[in-house]
Amino acid sequence: MKRTLQFMAIGAIIATVGAVGQAMANCQSEGPYPVTQCATRGGTPAWFAPAPSGSGPISATWWLLGSGNRPVVDPTGGTSTTPVDGDGFIDTPNPGVFIGNDAGALTSGPATGDPTGGLDLVDAVVGSGSPFAAGGLCFSASANWALPFIDGCSDQNRTYAVLGAGINASDNYINPYFTAATGGPGYLTDYGLVDSPMGVLLTEGTGLHFAAAFFSSTDRGQDENDIFDKGYDMGAIINGDPNPAALGKNDIVPWQPVPQPSITAAIDPNGNRILSLGWPHIRVIRDASSRPNTGAMVDGASGRHTIGKDRFNTPMPGVGILEQPELVSYVVERKPIVGLDCDANAPWVAAGPAVVPHPISTPAGAPQSTSVTVPPDTCVRLQTRFGRIPSETFITTPATLASRNTNRFASQAGNLGDLGYNVNSQAKKIGGPLVGDKAVLKRATMNQRNLVVEFETLGELAVQSFQIVAKDRRGATTVIDTVECAQCSSGIGSDYRVEVPGANLRNVKSVFVVVQPSGTASNEIDISQTSQRPETPSRGRTNR
Repeated sequence: MKRTLQFMAIGAIIATVGAVGQAMANCQSEGPYPVTQCATRGGTPAWFAPAPSGSGPISATWWLLGSGNRPVVDPTGGTSTTPVDGDGFIDTPNPGVFIGNDAGALTSGPATGDPTGGLDLVDAVVGSGSPFAAGGLCFSASANWALPFIDGCSDQNRTYAVLGAGINASDNYINPYFTAATGGPGYLTDYGLVDSPMGVLLTEGTGLHFAAAFFSSTDRGQDENDIFDKGYDMGAIINGDPNPAALGKNDIVPWQPVPQPSITAAIDPNGNRILSLGWPHIRVIRDASSRPNTGAMVDGASGRHTIGKDRFNTPMPGVGILEQPELVSYVVERKPIVGLDCDANAPWVAAGPAVVPHPISTPAGAPQSTSVTVPPDTCVRLQTRFGRIPSETFITTPATLASRNTNRFASQAGNLGDLGYNVNSQAKKIGGPLVGDKAVLKRATMNQRNLVVEFETLGELAVQSFQIVAKDRRGATTVIDTVECAQCSSGIGSDYRVEVPGANLRNVKSVFVVVQPSGTASNEIDISQTSQRPETPSRGRTNR
């Protein structure tokens, strides 16, 4: 059922100056700090563009940059009665279990009070029956940081909120231009600008496309008297697709293809594969927020606290998008091949250092590249990571209060980075002696006119061509096509799709592929039937 956009009137919630609020599991004691998209504060709706044709089910998440941690969720399911700080820690025992600041167990769908839905990703329909956003999606007016099952709180617990008390706590505001430590409303200062920007990520079931965007807190215009309960506004995005409902605005978040690298390979004297990978930089969809904090240093005595450092140990200048050291990075990952496929039980591990484009100045489509060396018989993929790279290492088994507090301070500063917010390219197999020069037949389908054969190689070391061999019901075999190799001697595997005219194949029962010149045969599969028309009108082949 489609829903119309709702425009939210954000009520003013005036907090007592100097009061220290303990945030529950998801800002339940304050906020709720809305994330407005359908209900954009300026009155003009923004949304995610319709997913590409053929996409699978859509999933969504959001997180606070620098302190997100997607792999871990609140073990209480958002119902804990013990405080959960805005730094992403459950407060028992001190500093407790780290759960991060993100969407937690929530997935896309209407808010239902259980972990199967709650981000309220709804149909973006402007008015009644308007075609502007047909197929588009957006977060509804009910999207906020106080939803059940959200992990952590967007009001980060790293502000000295009480003058002279030395208490590090939430201030019950998102980036106000005053702090209780310096006099409260009416006293202009940027020391309260400590709450990080957000990232949102949508993926779809095929794994081939994503939609992502980054934006900071709602602009307060440096108004030291602004005591309203503001949150985050996706309508501030400046470089998305044009909004047909608001000429001159570019706040529609587009879907993009997951980067799939091109790979060439050489073999070193030890038999390892030296891989050169290239791919285009994605579009980094964002607002143009700047939230500089001139007092962003570790200095509790004067009522200030750090807002973190980048991976080069340089202090962060603020909490706007323009102050972020990175928004996207790329890492080549690898795992071994077992049998004829990537080892399902082995973790993906980094094969080399991250490639980190400049977050603002690098244009979409700019060539990116790296080289890594991997053993033979290895799967590789390119992981596109969203958010900040950790600048401190989380201590997994802290033995002392000091080491536990080290974790807490690192999280408060946003130095634990963003883990688990990524999309992955299709895995590419780099063959060696174990799997080299073998073909794996995936499917053979007879449609109305042609026989469509699809197969892959696991690594081509000394290949010249492939023979498509048909077998009839009596066991007699016939070579029905010959296909040139795509990689031949690089050690890299490849995918093949071949269409063979089907007029003379009525008695064929099964097919297999023979690698030449080795003569190694693939698995054999029976031909299936389909009534679908072929994807191309004539005989052809594609290699990827």
